[in-house]
Amino acid sequence: MRITQRTAGGVTILDLNGRLTRDDGYGEIRATLGPLLKQGHTQFLLNLADVPYMDSTGIGELISVFITVRNHKGTLKLLTLTDRMRELFEVAKLVQVFDVFDDEADALQSF
Repeated sequence: MRITQRTAGGVTILDLNGRLTRDDGYGEIRATLGPLLKQGHTQFLLNLADVPYMDSTGIGELISVFITVRNHKGTLKLLTLTDRMRELFEVAKLVQVFDVFDDEADALQSF
């Protein structure tokens, strides 16, 4: 998993690239967000456009970082789920937890 960080209008965007599974990428989002939260960043957008596969551990990682950000009085939103991920999020009712966007401009506007 490779994570690239950029900022737009006060929102920290993390572009994820690679699989998010128990064996690949697990813990990397949390490791990236921790220092950012300590620096006072509170608005995050995770871009999943280049995440071809996510297993249940990856979904657990997203839930964990969502809770961590919320506990720091922050907001975390998701951008560009694959069709398969969107189906998983709908079945697990996670679309009711996460704000999910297909367009980056719309996502940024929502903050």
